[in-house]
Amino acid sequence: MKTQHSLHKNYSRLRRHSDMRSQGSKATGSSTSTITSQATASPVPERKDGSDSTWNKPISTSEGSYIEERQCMWRGIRPHTSDGGNAARGAYPPAPSPPPNFHSIPEELAKLLITIIPKPEGNDPSGEELAEAFRDGPIAPPVTKQSLCELDNQNIINNIKLRHDVNFDRDLSFRPNLDGSKGQEKVRGTERYRRALIAELELYARLFRGNPSLKGLDQAEWDAITHHAERRIPLLFETIRDVLKSLVPERDHARVDENLDVSKLMQEIERGRCDLVRMAEWLAHLLQEHCAPMRDNWITQMVSHIREGATTNNSQSSKSIVKGLRELLGILEAMKLDVANHQIRSLKSRLLNDGVNFERLYHLDRLVKGRAKVNVESAKQWYAAASDKFGPQCPPKVRNISSYQFEVFARAVVASLHGKPGCSDFPETFYLDQDRLRMLKAEIDDLIYMEICMDFFPLVVKQLGYNGTVPVDAEQQVRVALAGIMGETAGHRPQLWIMNSEVLSLEILRQASRLIGLSPSAQFDHLAHLAEANQHLRFLFTERFNVQAAHLEASLLSQALDVADRHTHSSPLELFNHLVQIPALQTNPLTQTPAVLSSAQFTTSHAHRESIKHTDLANRIAHIMLLHWRVWSNIAYIHGNESTTSSSLPEEDTKASTWHPSHSSRSPIPASDEGAIVAAMMTGEAPETSPQAHVAHHMPYQ
Repeated sequence: MKTQHSLHKNYSRLRRHSDMRSQGSKATGSSTSTITSQATASPVPERKDGSDSTWNKPISTSEGSYIEERQCMWRGIRPHTSDGGNAARGAYPPAPSPPPNFHSIPEELAKLLITIIPKPEGNDPSGEELAEAFRDGPIAPPVTKQSLCELDNQNIINNIKLRHDVNFDRDLSFRPNLDGSKGQEKVRGTERYRRALIAELELYARLFRGNPSLKGLDQAEWDAITHHAERRIPLLFETIRDVLKSLVPERDHARVDENLDVSKLMQEIERGRCDLVRMAEWLAHLLQEHCAPMRDNWITQMVSHIREGATTNNSQSSKSIVKGLRELLGILEAMKLDVANHQIRSLKSRLLNDGVNFERLYHLDRLVKGRAKVNVESAKQWYAAASDKFGPQCPPKVRNISSYQFEVFARAVVASLHGKPGCSDFPETFYLDQDRLRMLKAEIDDLIYMEICMDFFPLVVKQLGYNGTVPVDAEQQVRVALAGIMGETAGHRPQLWIMNSEVLSLEILRQASRLIGLSPSAQFDHLAHLAEANQHLRFLFTERFNVQAAHLEASLLSQALDVADRHTHSSPLELFNHLVQIPALQTNPLTQTPAVLSSAQFTTSHAHRESIKHTDLANRIAHIMLLHWRVWSNIAYIHGNESTTSSSLPEEDTKASTWHPSHSSRSPIPASDEGAIVAAMMTGEAPETSPQAHVAHHMPYQ
């Protein structure tokens, strides 16, 4: 190639001139040239072209000239061209070139990708998209040993959120988080990483196995280019190795290290000798030894995609290999999740029974160290305000100061769930229950709006001229129809009820017309009342909400207090077994089709379902209150407030035997022991005064 010949001729003249200047400098005592070190560097080792590697792709003539220009740029000299050759020769001796700018190499590699990537087929990324992903995309894979460390056994035990959530969920488990904005961002990041891997493999094919070869670069320059080209694959191999070692027994670690020697693998890739198919098959054999049989098909697909990419030589080769590597990461993540979820099931009883003590020590430790997530003073003020507001409402049957204090707390919680003015916000001590409280409030709002609709139904019936009593089964049919309109998912926003008011009004009007025996044509005539009915229903949503909320609040408060009384001395495990509903029973109470039941059967069944719904709400509220009170009562609410609360009770009641929702059959940790326990947590030594303190592996997650 003429241009290549001119380039080497130019470069030889530059070296001879540089050597002459160097000798002259030594003779005259002047400084040495800055080019000498580059000109005398050893050449890159020759790369044989006889390999059967599939990453050996020819390049076009335009790419050849581009590579030549890039070689010259990386060497710090100007490329020789026909029109500028004389000027270049006339400019000898040229000014000393600066050392290569390594910070520009990723940009130049990105430009090289744009040149070598063919026109995309279908939805394949273009050269520009791959170049952008290579230059700016994520370096680390979406699944790493660090991102999976929360699934380790020790971190499960010390995870405060998991330790609290396990009390309320029979099917608590880890899963990939792809929900919400963070989940979508993770999906987008994974896609950018996939493209970056494809781009990197395309670069490998060009740099290590392409024609013409980049032999004109010296060793230092070649090392710099390969260093910047190998940005993700080495880290990916390291991640696969580290995660795999965390999943297999220690006896297999030597095999993993031997087969996933990253340095050796990268040398094989550079020389075109890396057998990805053999590595994939070995990984498949090892994974199938240790993972659940349900993952076997996934493992087979992983091997198939890697084999397809490694044994074909087309534009889809790199894409297939990357697809197989992504599936391998997914398999490793799924195996890690399987192990973690098995640990949760195995440790559940222990996590439950030890949960209250763990949470109390966790929060006390952070208060002592000044790292608390809550403002205890604001929580005390919240409880003091609740005492002033709800203390006078506590009935005389309250037996002692402890039961009085808990009832004040319970009334404040239920009032906040119903959005009572001045009680809508929970203190920061409820931060672990925020999602549960939000869902409870949404379900309570649903019940309130449904009751408003049911109050509206007999008004419409009467407006249409029916003066009799509305049958119970007719009311239940209206409930089913309205619930079908709103959907089976619990927890609608109030705005959704208002937005659907016209459809709800139409259904109520249709059911009322059917009740009084109007023909379909007559029912259509009554649609003229729709606008009026819709306006009336919206008015009731506003005016009747507080009235219905007060009725429901009184009912749920009474039931929740009864549940708390029955479970005063229940352990957290007993609370879980009695108050957490079995998933099979967690169905919408209004979803069963009435056509399969007789009128009497439907009325009885639906009334029973309504009772179950109210009971479930009361159980969930009581469960949250009992556990929260056991953890926080002496930390944030009644510590230092005894004088305030006791003044609201008769003197003889304050001397009665105390009532406290004990977290287990064991007595609570005495206040005098709390300091010793916290000190032991800070020093790592067991406290001498408390035989019930926990060992070091119960330390909260840092």
